[in-house]
Amino acid sequence: MKRKIEVSEFSDFCFGVKRAIHLAQEALRKYPQPVFSLGPLIHNREVVTRLSDKGLRVRRDYSSIKRGTIVTRSHGIKSDVLKKIQAKRISIVDATCPFVKNAQMITKRLAGEGYFVVIVGDKGHPEVKSLMSYSPRKVAVVANRNDASRLKVDKGKIGVVSQTTQSFKNFRNVMDELMKKKFTEIRMFNTICSDVSMRQMAAERCSKANEVVIVVGGRNSANTKKLREICDKQGTSSYHIENKEEIDPKWLRGKSRIGIVSGASTPRWIVDDVVKRLKEL
Repeated sequence: MKRKIEVSEFSDFCFGVKRAIHLAQEALRKYPQPVFSLGPLIHNREVVTRLSDKGLRVRRDYSSIKRGTIVTRSHGIKSDVLKKIQAKRISIVDATCPFVKNAQMITKRLAGEGYFVVIVGDKGHPEVKSLMSYSPRKVAVVANRNDASRLKVDKGKIGVVSQTTQSFKNFRNVMDELMKKKFTEIRMFNTICSDVSMRQMAAERCSKANEVVIVVGGRNSANTKKLREICDKQGTSSYHIENKEEIDPKWLRGKSRIGIVSGASTPRWIVDDVVKRLKEL
């Protein structure tokens, strides 16, 4: 059987991830050693391993770091943690994605102006935790429309921002639900990354045009998981893998059209390896 393999036009690092990796590599060359990142720099195990091999040390806690340089992860870190690191007079390289940084500043401004801040996103995600820290006031995190419907909001001002990797459809559904609440004013900021939105639209197109879709990206990558969900909703068989070794030949039986999409933290060389493996099969 002759097979056709379609690779999404968005199959490499997004701008924010490219920037974070560049800053980390630059820090390893120019800044005081040792060089640390607080948690994985990005959600891709193989890329993090390569950076570790070059000397980037991953730490979950900053308190044990006494000297050297700390590179902040692309998802951002909590504002109080940032202040404590600055007080230790350790060199800091801010690799926070500019889209995340923008959402942080909007959250801080809304809270400062007296708004009850609602964040649309996954509460356990490091980006959302960083956003929450930028509001000294009470913050609510809602994952979907159901969460929004259960949210108790007194009369007052509401400010809404989104985790940058959310789907616009989910964000819109949450807004529809919030509009039913009692409030005197509501301000909404679409802080979803444009690259993420384009990847999601491309994934939908790819899943409609093919019989099976391989979604390539880190297991902990929120935006990669969203791509898989989009493909599943189209009724297309889809499989989330981190690398070519995870491909099961059974997935391809009787399939002549195969699509490949990848998360924002997936390098092109991993996608190319997947394509090569599929051709071999």
